[in-house]
Amino acid sequence: MGKYAVPDYIRAQKPKGKQVKKIGNGYYVYDCKNVKCEDGKWRVRTGDIIGCIREGVGFVPGEKYSGGDVRTVLEYGQYALAYEATKGELSTLKEFFDPLEATMLYTHALILFVNGYQPLKNVDRFLAMSYLSRKYPGLSLSSYMTTRLLGKLGAHEGRPMAYEAHLLSLAGTIGVGGHCFTSFSGENDLTEYGNKYLGTGEMRMNLLMAYDVDMNTPLYAKMFPGGMPDKTSVRDFLDAFSLPGKVFLMDCGFYGEENLGKIVAGGSDYVIPLSCNLREYKDIRDRMDYRESFVYRADRKLDPVFFFEDPGQGKDGPRVILYKDMDRSVAEEDCFRKRIGTSKDYTVEKLQELKPYFGSFVLRTSLRGESAQEIFEFYKKRWRIEDHYDLLKNRDGIEALGMRDYYVTQGLSLLILIEGRIESAFRKACAAAKVGAPDDVLLDARTVKIQLRKSTWVATEKSEKLISLFNALSCPLVGDLGLVT
Repeated sequence: MGKYAVPDYIRAQKPKGKQVKKIGNGYYVYDCKNVKCEDGKWRVRTGDIIGCIREGVGFVPGEKYSGGDVRTVLEYGQYALAYEATKGELSTLKEFFDPLEATMLYTHALILFVNGYQPLKNVDRFLAMSYLSRKYPGLSLSSYMTTRLLGKLGAHEGRPMAYEAHLLSLAGTIGVGGHCFTSFSGENDLTEYGNKYLGTGEMRMNLLMAYDVDMNTPLYAKMFPGGMPDKTSVRDFLDAFSLPGKVFLMDCGFYGEENLGKIVAGGSDYVIPLSCNLREYKDIRDRMDYRESFVYRADRKLDPVFFFEDPGQGKDGPRVILYKDMDRSVAEEDCFRKRIGTSKDYTVEKLQELKPYFGSFVLRTSLRGESAQEIFEFYKKRWRIEDHYDLLKNRDGIEALGMRDYYVTQGLSLLILIEGRIESAFRKACAAAKVGAPDDVLLDARTVKIQLRKSTWVATEKSEKLISLFNALSCPLVGDLGLVT
């Protein structure tokens, strides 16, 4: 008997139609099925581990072994509401990807939206527990199938880029932002130390996104090496698409004459803050000549803002405007005062030196006809992309997506984009229906399961509150749900 051979008495204890392998000192049972290959021949393909065989005990099933039982209770409420409110995103995906690819991408992203970001190996389990497995009974989101699709789309960028170009073409004002997050795979080609390594002690990847700040929805996403500066990664974005007639709202990290020149040459405009080490910033800040003011209205809050713009500049080049946001000034001073005495950098003398500059910042723009107030309000919208990054990192747990393969990681960028658009569409649907905060809606809907009764799937929980919620979002709850049994 060979070193790795399985004894007959062990093989006799496995479920019919399964495979058993010896690994180390144990015997593990795998699912398997016959698959017709491209050459026309049928071969056995090994699937997931479904259990093990222990001597003296027999077959011990794992979580993925059903034993032929049919699941009769499924998660319904949160998935069904999210699907009905965002299925338009699936329709858009089908315009650029084949139906199976579009359905896999959308369903995977929907599961991530409902449950937060998950490793690829877990997604198929969420699918099996949800009503989506009955809505799309032939769909598989196994790690093998998903990795294969994402790797394919990461290596062949044509269709993903056409999809993103379509989304970008619909936007007028585009916020651009980069965010680095921890990568736990040192073998990933995109994982590098980056400029925050000393503070975090972790290697990072960078995610660059473009965001429609008017419609509050993402338009583009791509991973870049953790050590690549923002002004370099955004160059790839600007070279990849022709985007005339847009206004780009960018952070100071994207500053570069070449980048700004590309935007203007392409028929668009930009608004960008200047870093304090730039000559343009120092020249105007030192003048501190606030001659005019306006009131910025954010929700119900009124914020006075003073500004200065040299009337002689901007005729043949960019405009540079100095602002002093009084609300921001008070907040910065208060923050500084609380730290006095904690280090030599925080002293009363230093406070008096810096106080005139609290709340001050400088914006550079190629826009000509807009007032200083309109430029300020344009830039304030850029913060919406930071709100989206906050959701990705702190609510959805994007760092759970630890991948090694470069192409699969780029495919994940597309998945992140689709999940963001689902989140945006669901938020808008909840606001339009006036049903409450999206997270609360999903939490309430989570109590609704469906059961298989007399060959029909029916909902278990149908209180008046839930019926009203589902009706408001045009989602079926009462009666036959029309699912495959």
